[in-house]
Amino acid sequence: MSISDVKVNQLPFYYSYKNPPNLHLSTIELQKIASRFNEINVEYHTNVVYKKQKLASLISLVYIDLSRIYTVFDITENTLSSTYLKILSDLERAIEVFYKTEKQADFYADKLNITTKHLTRVTKSTLGKTTTELIQEHILLEAKRLIVHSGNSLSHVSELLGYDDYAYFSRIFKTKTKMTPLEFKKRYL
Repeated sequence: MSISDVKVNQLPFYYSYKNPPNLHLSTIELQKIASRFNEINVEYHTNVVYKKQKLASLISLVYIDLSRIYTVFDITENTLSSTYLKILSDLERAIEVFYKTEKQADFYADKLNITTKHLTRVTKSTLGKTTTELIQEHILLEAKRLIVHSGNSLSHVSELLGYDDYAYFSRIFKTKTKMTPLEFKKRYL
C-alpha cells in the first residue's frame, strides 16, 4: 500500500464515522513521531536528488506509524456517538468547500440541516471547540500554507481567503497566532 494512493479521510484517525477523531500519544510515541518530523524538516531544507521521493516516503512513514498507534488505541475509552461523528465529518467537508466565502456557524448548520446550537454541541462534545473555532482554525491553517508556500502577496492571500479588507484579516490572524501575517512570513521564509 502506498500512502499516495490513499485518501486522507481513509486513514483511521481522520474523522471516520466509527472512530473518534483524536489520538493520544505516549511520551515515547511522541518522541518517535517528532523524530520523523525532524527528519522531514531536514530533508525539506536540503537540495539533493530524489528529495520529493524521500519526503513522500517519510510522510508515508509518519502516517503508517500514526495509523499503527491509532489501531491499538482503546476506542472504548472514547466512545462517541456515530451520529455526532457523521455530523463532524460532514462539517469538515463543508468547511473544506465553503471556508473562503462562508465563515459563520449558522451557514454550516443550515447546510447540515441542524440547528446552530446542536452543531456547536456536537463540536464541543467531540473536539472541545465551537464551530466558529473550527472554521477559524481551518482558515488560519490555509492562510499559513498560502503565506509560506504560494508566493502571493499578503493582501492577495487575504483576498483568496475571502477577506476584502487586509487589515481585518491581519487583525484576526494576529489575534489567533500572536503575530502578524508579515511576521509569520518572515519567520518561515
